[in-house]
Amino acid sequence: MNGMDDLDTVAEATLRRALRLDEDERPARFDAAAIVAAAEHRTALQQVLRAMRGVALVGVSLGIEAVVAIAAFNVLANVDLSEPFGLLLSALAAVAQQVAVLGALTASPSVALAALAAVIFATVYERSTGRESINVRAS
Repeated sequence: MNGMDDLDTVAEATLRRALRLDEDERPARFDAAAIVAAAEHRTALQQVLRAMRGVALVGVSLGIEAVVAIAAFNVLANVDLSEPFGLLLSALAAVAQQVAVLGALTASPSVALAALAAVIFATVYERSTGRESINVRAS
């Protein structure tokens, strides 16, 4: 067709449909210019009504939040937490008894001396077995 490539000869209607440039296409949802134009043409009464609707919306949301908070407080006020706290305190006491025994054992000078002797013995044994050193040797 007049020396044009087949890809360039697509019908205009097909291009318009592909790009959605048809006349029945809806305008963009958020057109900034249209929003500004609509806002400039509001009367004082419309502006007051919009402000009142906003205040009412905030008031209703705060009311719902207050009702939920009061209901939650009433439900939580009736919960008896003495048993879980008692169980927790008894477990804490049992752990504290074991820690006290362990603390008394480790406070003894013989335990510290035995631990130091064990570390020294292990170090000497590892060095005397002739194993490879920890340092990596490049090959």
